[in-house]
Amino acid sequence: MKYLIVSADDFGLAKNINEGIVKAYKEGIVSCVNLMPTGEAFHDALERARLIGLNEVGAHLALTQTTPLTEARKIPTLLASNNGFYKNYKIFFLKLIHKNIDLNQIYIELESQINALQMTGLRITNLSSHEHIHMAPVILDIFVKLAKKYRIPAIRCLNEEKYFHSGINRVYKSMILSFLKERVKKVLHASAISSPDHFRGYLDSGQLNEEVFLRIIESLEEGTTELVCHPAIVGPEVLKKYRFHKNGDLELSALTSNAVKKRIHNKEIQLLSYGEFLLKKKSKR
Repeated sequence: MKYLIVSADDFGLAKNINEGIVKAYKEGIVSCVNLMPTGEAFHDALERARLIGLNEVGAHLALTQTTPLTEARKIPTLLASNNGFYKNYKIFFLKLIHKNIDLNQIYIELESQINALQMTGLRITNLSSHEHIHMAPVILDIFVKLAKKYRIPAIRCLNEEKYFHSGINRVYKSMILSFLKERVKKVLHASAISSPDHFRGYLDSGQLNEEVFLRIIESLEEGTTELVCHPAIVGPEVLKKYRFHKNGDLELSALTSNAVKKRIHNKEIQLLSYGEFLLKKKSKR
């Protein structure tokens, strides 16, 4: 049997992104919403979650691009000159490699984010990270510690091998992933932390139109696959601040497409929430 978790990241980052995710959840194939407590539209996301009756979310933790929840004096090595996080993962990892970032401060901030999500009353089913920074070994170790402490049963693993568009960026991401994914799988297995069997969407991020979605659906293997997406209502707010989401409207169109829904139905693929995936996994033990 083939199962599919369609995960929408960055819920809470911006209102137009929230709007797109809710539409993809209500009218499309999105089955998991990953909530970002450091996003500027976090409270807007909570209100939208209430209106659609959402009772579980993934915790989408961040150390870049957004605003930390911890007092600046407690996490100075994580902060840029404006007291926000560094602009992107490239700057962050350069600081990390040169040992200019205190790992204890990372733990403090990520714990603050989990606590903020727990206070919402929503069930946290899994951990993932903005710009996938938890794939780095030292940060993954922190994620595992927090997952154990807060009894969060799953962490995203980008164990992806197939891609459906070409380009230099895809080659670059594929090289990074091949270097990191085996360690991630080993660490999660040793820690008894769950993740789906397969993954899609990272190597094709930014290119997820209807054609690519249809090809991904055709490629699914037996077991459970997590497919990450970034739907949005693209407008000036998104284009000015969050250029990565510039094709969010194409993803939204694909996620709500009748052709995509029909292909999933015809292939007898079952859509799962993360909570359903965890129950299914538990029942097999």
